[in-house]
Amino acid sequence: MKERMAIPNLGNYTVALASMVKGMGAEPWWSTYTNDHAMALGIAAAPESVCLPFKAHLGHFIAADDAGVENALMVNSIGACRLNYYRGLLEDTLKDMNRNIRVFGLGFDGFKPPVFRYLDPPIIPLLRAVFLGLEKVKTIDTIEVETARTRAREENTGESSLLMEQCLRELSEINNKKEVQLFHKDVPGRFARIAVNKSREPLRVGLVGEVSLLRDRQLNQNLEQVLGHRGVEIRNFFLLGGEIGNNFGISMGYKQQTAKQLAVVARPYLESEVGGHARDSIAHTINCARAGFDAMVHVCPTGCMPEVSIRPILRKVSGDMNIPVLELSFDEHTCALGMVTRVEAFLDILWARRGRGMKTYSAGRSF
Repeated sequence: MKERMAIPNLGNYTVALASMVKGMGAEPWWSTYTNDHAMALGIAAAPESVCLPFKAHLGHFIAADDAGVENALMVNSIGACRLNYYRGLLEDTLKDMNRNIRVFGLGFDGFKPPVFRYLDPPIIPLLRAVFLGLEKVKTIDTIEVETARTRAREENTGESSLLMEQCLRELSEINNKKEVQLFHKDVPGRFARIAVNKSREPLRVGLVGEVSLLRDRQLNQNLEQVLGHRGVEIRNFFLLGGEIGNNFGISMGYKQQTAKQLAVVARPYLESEVGGHARDSIAHTINCARAGFDAMVHVCPTGCMPEVSIRPILRKVSGDMNIPVLELSFDEHTCALGMVTRVEAFLDILWARRGRGMKTYSAGRSF
């Protein structure tokens, strides 16, 4: 019987990661968001001062251990982000709780990552699973973009979200690369059949910040849907296909600025790397101002050092380029109603700005 592997929640992209884990010779244990039960387990077990994503990962792995899952896979980060240490901290915390689950990181300490040395997957099935997973990542990128586009214009509220969930379910059951490619081609047409108000001109808002908050709808309290149902076409700037393309030089089927290019854009305001995606958040805000976006929303966990550090810089960019930026911080005490109230007040300001004909720095430029 195959050992099972708990996958960290990366939102809808967990569907693709599950295919890759199968190629390692393990059975994936996953969900596309942290459920309430796992979140409660993590909050109860974690030190109060650690960030919300740590509590979510810990709770997810405790729930996995309760289900008899033998292994877990944890992501990594760069720079000063504390995520660098979370795999070890998670493992130590779970051991202190007398949990049996093993936590593998994605880093290298030799020829192969530790998880590959442990599972020792055959190379051909592994490569097939990786390529299958990459095709699914590209497909999920398209599903994300199409959902954001139609959700802000749909006649029947919630129809885009339902179609997104249906597409993800169908995609999770496909185990053939060519079938995924055919499915991918069909996605835009399926969203095009949703009834939309063609006269509506949604607000265009960029979503930047810490990855877990951008991708796990439990942690961000369903922020994308909250915005979309209020006439906002969001652009979430964490698309996993773009991240893979940037880091490994792989074409994922669309053009996106590399980390080096984003660093050049951000350089007038921040010259050094501070960890996570903080510098990228500054660059995307500058790009969105130049492209005529109505505003930006910056999300991060309470106490996230990289993202909190750049907030004064984002305010400077906001003032210089006349693009409003809403800052949202999340922890286990964040009230969903309070978040919605802040978003609605922010949108009232944006609609008023549009009514007065106010423009950002250089409206009309694309990127």
